[in-house]
Amino acid sequence: MCKLFVTDADGSLLDSNNKISEANINAINELRSKGIIYTIATGRMFSSILPYALELKVNAPVICFNGALIKDAYTKKVYYYNPIQSEDAIKAINILKDSGYQVNLYIDDRLVVEEINEKVEWYLSFNRVEVDAVGDLAEYIRKTGKGTAKIYAIGDIKNPAPVEPEVYDELSKIVLVSTSGGGHLEINAKGVSKGNALKTLANMYNIKRDLVAAVGDNLNDLSMIEYAGFGIAMANAPELVKIKSDFVTKSNNDDGVAFAINKIFARQQSLAV
Repeated sequence: MCKLFVTDADGSLLDSNNKISEANINAINELRSKGIIYTIATGRMFSSILPYALELKVNAPVICFNGALIKDAYTKKVYYYNPIQSEDAIKAINILKDSGYQVNLYIDDRLVVEEINEKVEWYLSFNRVEVDAVGDLAEYIRKTGKGTAKIYAIGDIKNPAPVEPEVYDELSKIVLVSTSGGGHLEINAKGVSKGNALKTLANMYNIKRDLVAAVGDNLNDLSMIEYAGFGIAMANAPELVKIKSDFVTKSNNDDGVAFAINKIFARQQSLAV
């Protein structure tokens, strides 16, 4: 049985052109018609995922920033928020800048960067969001005292490479570090994950974890795939994500979410027989 179905966005729900296929839309509509709760869990900021959430008529709050925020798409009510506090954000910013990363902050649902450069323009090409160029980020944090929902550290966009172990170890002392592909880093406050956010959401609806299904394609999805009673990996996911999943669906460019939903229905029908 499934009562709560959650999908990642980039690399899962969305194809390589950042579109939702007609097959995926139809399958999600079918989910909702059967009384199943559906929403999105993404690393994106709320304003970036909102158009997709409204298009799909989600019937539960969306999970944003890899689990740092749970917010209603219609009422804008915040159910949970756990940002990186200012002191830890400054430490992480300095480590990342010294290691050659472009640092993106997310404050008050706006993208905050030092300057508009090639990497920021690359990011904005698939994320239509409001951006503030504020100069030195550590100094900006010191002056405002604000934390950040997440840090997205952009590596080499032309020749992606994994994070250096020394950099990962240094960051991990103060924050939670994950990846979402392309050698870029997704950084959150300790204790924040899509899995913990999904657990919070399921508890809001009094839904047991064995009645939850979750779909994802990358390491930042692993916690929710492992939490869910039925964890689903995209065909384009890393091998570790596939190994940890209960089922591997088709790729994000081949209506993988729709295929997974059909698998859920087939599984429920077989269990009912």
